Amino acid sequence: MDDKKSPSFLKVVDESGERRLAYVKAEGSRLPGVVYIPGFMSHKDAQKPVAVHNFCTQHGLPFVRYDPTALGESEGPIEQKDARLHHWLQDAEEVLLRLTDGPQLVIGSSMGGWISSLLAKKHPDKFHSMLLLAPSINFANYYIDKITKKVPPAVRQHLEAGGHYQSKDPRYEPYPVSLTVFKEMIPYELPLDEPDGFPVTCPVRIIHGTKDEFSPFENSLKLLKGFQSNDVQLIYVKDAQHDLDTPPALHVVFDAILKLCGLSKL
Repeated sequence: MDDKKSPSFLKVVDESGERRLAYVKAEGSRLPGVVYIPGFMSHKDAQKPVAVHNFCTQHGLPFVRYDPTALGESEGPIEQKDARLHHWLQDAEEVLLRLTDGPQLVIGSSMGGWISSLLAKKHPDKFHSMLLLAPSINFANYYIDKITKKVPPAVRQHLEAGGHYQSKDPRYEPYPVSLTVFKEMIPYELPLDEPDGFPVTCPVRIIHGTKDEFSPFENSLKLLKGFQSNDVQLIYVKDAQHDLDTPPALHVVFDAILKLCGLSKL
């Protein structure tokens, strides 16, 4: 399959106006369908969602991947510096409810795992199962603290006044870094210490690399213990990094998809 597919567009409307989410959808004869929710500042054409798309197509599974607001080929009035978690949460919800039929296997990568968990609480009927890949959840205060300690005083003052600067991480395209985007995440944090557990009730598989430099693999234990579902499994991949896009890591991801969809013997 050609990795770069011409997208379709899904119209999303909120108080900021109308925006159009670029997405690629593949039909399939099997169930459940699969929806891929990307991570922070990621998009539908990254290596991992494309690899998962190809795998699902080979196995007859319907599949959807998309570009969140202000990322990839999505269009609209919201600039990347102004995109927030509530936009990305709405994006994922609209994709799940409007582009799929019936319960889905929802794959949440990195911050997409946070978004997936929130949607699993709100729309349990749309979740056949959930696969979390290096999930990054409740990380707002961690990055606020990390950024404010890292930058010079003048930049910190600029950020505290609502400004931003461009990330220069060589592993990624430059993107705007602000304290505001993280501060606005705090109300969405998952209360994983509730006595009855956080209301995710579908089967869940969590895959995390032990050399994850962005989301410590130990954090996934909080999800294992914190979800209400009794069918939760955590798989650690030794020496794998955050992206989980090497052939050995993808093999583990593909195996989890097959098993969750009932296409492989346990």
